[in-house]
Amino acid sequence: MMLTYEDIKKELIEEIAKDKRANSLFNTISSGLGTYNTASEYAIRIGTCLGRVLRRYAPYESIQEWDLENLIPQALGLDHNYVAYACRQVQQVLNSDAGLGINFQEPEFDFDRAYGMVAELREHPNFVSIERTFYDQLVNFSQNVVDESIRRNAEVLYNSGLTSMVIRSNEFKACDWCKEVSGRYDYEEVKDKGNDVWRRHENCRCTIDFVTSRNGSSYRERVNNQVRISSDRR
Repeated sequence: MMLTYEDIKKELIEEIAKDKRANSLFNTISSGLGTYNTASEYAIRIGTCLGRVLRRYAPYESIQEWDLENLIPQALGLDHNYVAYACRQVQQVLNSDAGLGINFQEPEFDFDRAYGMVAELREHPNFVSIERTFYDQLVNFSQNVVDESIRRNAEVLYNSGLTSMVIRSNEFKACDWCKEVSGRYDYEEVKDKGNDVWRRHENCRCTIDFVTSRNGSSYRERVNNQVRISSDRR
């Protein structure tokens, strides 16, 4: 029998529940002290948990051991839901801090990316040849949920007449390209979805955050502190 999403769903939920770092990050977010940087790290942990579970069932003989159209999109859907919920908590605090009555703009599930992964797996029946790239794509997909949450919510605030600043911070040992694109940008400068600020290469762990002109000093300082921490790790 081929591996389906239902075969791993319970195991994946349990894997996330026992990940101490994911729990710590989520508690920070739930307490109202998290930022999108926190959510980005949380997303990395969720994507990593999914990778750990799928590694246990790695199809080393043939990719046909997995029911790809069922397993991959639905597993990524659960990942999406976890990360989007964390982003909702962050954005609600950000909006409340700014005195805004604007609802969280949900990031859409990226069907193109999910089924692109399915197509790539089908093109490489020898899973071993692409497994490293595949597991990184899981994390990248997870991070993109955060990036898209930021982009969609910043767009709504921008259309409401507020100035928003998008902040891209380097990961530890960032590549030259990431160092070049990191920085602080007025959202109007980078609002195009294709702007390099929103792009990620393979194995990129840089983070993106944003604040509005109406956020209080305590929230802005929290974002700045996380940016400084990221800079210190470079």
